[in-house]
Amino acid sequence: MQTTKLVREILTIVALLLQTLEVDTRWSQWWTYDEGISGPNYWGLMNPGWSLCNKGHNQSPVNIDPKSLLFDPSLSPLEINGEAVSGVLLNLGHFLTLEVDQTNHWAPGINITGGPLSYNYRVSQMTIHFSHSDQDGSEHTIDGRGFSAEIQIYAYNSDLYTNMSKAMTSPRGILCLAVLVKVGQELHHHFERIHRVINDTLYKGDRLVIPYFNLRALLPDTKHYMTYEGSLTNPACFETVTWVIYNRPIYISQQQITGLRRLKQDTVSNPVLLMAGNIRPLQPLYQRTIRANINFVERSCSMERDMNYIGTINSDHFHDSRHYSVP
Repeated sequence: MQTTKLVREILTIVALLLQTLEVDTRWSQWWTYDEGISGPNYWGLMNPGWSLCNKGHNQSPVNIDPKSLLFDPSLSPLEINGEAVSGVLLNLGHFLTLEVDQTNHWAPGINITGGPLSYNYRVSQMTIHFSHSDQDGSEHTIDGRGFSAEIQIYAYNSDLYTNMSKAMTSPRGILCLAVLVKVGQELHHHFERIHRVINDTLYKGDRLVIPYFNLRALLPDTKHYMTYEGSLTNPACFETVTWVIYNRPIYISQQQITGLRRLKQDTVSNPVLLMAGNIRPLQPLYQRTIRANINFVERSCSMERDMNYIGTINSDHFHDSRHYSVP
């Protein structure tokens, strides 16, 4: 009881202090992925506008249990038009992000439809999540097991909304493609475009213009995926996101993941805090269903060992590579 009372008093004091700051600084800069009062357990308590972070029943990320997946024959492959984008690579402290320039005619962007989508979605942003270890760097997990990193590619509903900001607060507003990442023997040639400029975005606030980037080349070579309705994984945790998680990972080298782990949470004046660990804890699935376009019965659920995370309905067959998919 005393501990609970003390926490409430601290939260009240912090909230009063934050009221004296500018709105943008007060909220967008204050939250963290730490275990303290700025961390995920308190996001929804400090700001009423973030209440979904604590009270929502459609939150992300989630664990994907292979045994509970529902095969949906209506899920067609995604239709992805375009491959290259231009934009600004930016260290936000919370994560490294590529903000896509929607006006560049040399890299006209990427549009996505099909699959679980009823509208057209236009790619607007890419973020990268990772940790200090190769086993728990992804926000989503498969059968309780994590991956080295997770690349999240966000697109907004361009049929109904004019931009990402409007779409993220609106129904059917956002699509997020989740690409799970593992460490392999060879570097990923297209991810190397990011790795080569890590030093230019090492500290919070650092930014670099990327005139041309083949974002589509970061997607795994597969038509199979899992999908569910969820939320943003950072405040304000709006429940407006259709998630698509590919059933195969991509591979980057040890050198490339080490480069990510050098990124800092703060500016050059406070270089101690590392960005690694920018992962929201798993959220309850509640009554949601995760659908897949993988017909296990038709494909006989192969038990063959391979180098991808596909696997088998039986989680015992994830092996060292912890795959989930069908050959």
